[in-house]
Amino acid sequence: MAALTKERGMFELTLLNAEVSQAQMDDVLIYGLNRGIPPEIMTRLESLWRVTKTIAGEAVSIGKIVVLKIFEFMKANPNLAIGLALGAAVGVLVAMIPLLGALLAPLATAISMVYGAIVGASQDAGEAPSDLFSGAMQLARKFLELFQGIILAVKDYLAMVEV
Repeated sequence: MAALTKERGMFELTLLNAEVSQAQMDDVLIYGLNRGIPPEIMTRLESLWRVTKTIAGEAVSIGKIVVLKIFEFMKANPNLAIGLALGAAVGVLVAMIPLLGALLAPLATAISMVYGAIVGASQDAGEAPSDLFSGAMQLARKFLELFQGIILAVKDYLAMVEV
């Protein structure tokens, strides 16, 4: 990705803000729940959704931008989302085990969600999910590319406003 100038960063952030201005959390909530995302995660995304920052008299919906970019990423990588949902389901099943379930569930959820995400990312890339390390690297690369544009745009926008 080419380096953004301050002016270009401000322009990109303004465009992103305009794109998300009419978005509704209800639409995101319905999509997420239909894709198998646990309600607890959707509730936490809802609190992020409301985060705004007023910069030079302009309200920037940072939370909306981040949440919508996450869901755009999920739509572009459907197997990744399925892998995460299956991992979360494994965590719920482990939590149902009498006595030990409550102790094992957090660990089982984390491990199974990461593994499901890695396998899903490998499948989205058209690879067989045989090498866990390369799948993890691919997942990390996709995720970092997703946020790189947002972070650079916000940084350049803030630098432009301070000048």
